[in-house]
Amino acid sequence: MTSPARIGLIGAGWWATSFHLPALARHPHAELVAIADVDAQRAETAARRAGGAASFTDHRALLELGVDGVVIATPHDTHFALARDALAAGTDVLVEKPMVIEPEHGRELVRLARDRGRRLHVGYPFPYTRHSQALRQLVQDGDLGEVLTATSLFATALLPLYQGVIGTRMDVNENTLWPTGRNTYSDPRHGGGQLLTQVTHCASLLLYLSGHRPRTVFAQSGMYGTRVDVWNGIVFKTDTGAVTSIASTGTVGQQEHRVEEYRLFGSAGHALLDTRAGTLRVEFNDGRTLEPPPLDADEIYPAHAPAERLVDALVAGKPVLVPGELGLLTVELLAAAEASSRTDRPVILDLDETLLTPTTSGRHP
Repeated sequence: MTSPARIGLIGAGWWATSFHLPALARHPHAELVAIADVDAQRAETAARRAGGAASFTDHRALLELGVDGVVIATPHDTHFALARDALAAGTDVLVEKPMVIEPEHGRELVRLARDRGRRLHVGYPFPYTRHSQALRQLVQDGDLGEVLTATSLFATALLPLYQGVIGTRMDVNENTLWPTGRNTYSDPRHGGGQLLTQVTHCASLLLYLSGHRPRTVFAQSGMYGTRVDVWNGIVFKTDTGAVTSIASTGTVGQQEHRVEEYRLFGSAGHALLDTRAGTLRVEFNDGRTLEPPPLDADEIYPAHAPAERLVDALVAGKPVLVPGELGLLTVELLAAAEASSRTDRPVILDLDETLLTPTTSGRHP
């Protein structure tokens, strides 16, 4: 298609105004034509910030403009209906993480994107770092051998959000028009809690890096006096016998003290990826080591990258880096973990592999 890509933004809250709106505003090949939010004041204020874009309280009015792509940055429980309507309208979609809450909704979105020939992106930033991409390539090339086990420790400072406390330092930046909603992360009806807010990050990155498909999942969680899960432990096994584990908590005191570590152990070497420090170290069994330069501060968490890729895929045909298929696999794992924690029993997944393998470009014929 010709430049610029005509983009709509659905949701004008904390995350959208902090990251997506600035990313789209500075992209040379993006035209932000409309913003929709159920709060009219938010929609109008964000539209003025965007240089006079149209504003709506109904996302369907935005879709009637015939935009090329939409960014969906709304509470977790609203993602499915909004993404479904956008795909049905024939637009490419970037939907924030988690893609959806229920696996059947994720399957429907992947099928719909394929049926309509549209690209479906999911807003995970970590796969965009050069360290994540380098480690994934090592795994795909077989340089680590067979990945036998992998683990992630992901500890962050989101407890205040789970308690319904807003206006903390971590939920604002210089672009933020409003803090997050009081109930967005503290209410289980909206998909609040550590599993869907934070574990979704590390689970998706482990799946992206390792190529593993979870089959048997066992999990436990704790609520720490809130209405949502605050910490989680997950173990899953694949058909190949590989075992992966995740430990995550939102109880770190300061976000700058968070822990974000990933370790992959293969038959020919092992790797440590630290996404907080921006480092990667790979040690091979033959004695070689690989340690690329650390990430710069602005590379560590590239929150701008998903919206940029939405535009670049439309204008320049760049492939979808984080496709709906990865979003679906992550949702399948998280839903199994929630069910296991609730029932205190392992969950065996019956995955539809035809829905989990994306095309090269991410756009389906």
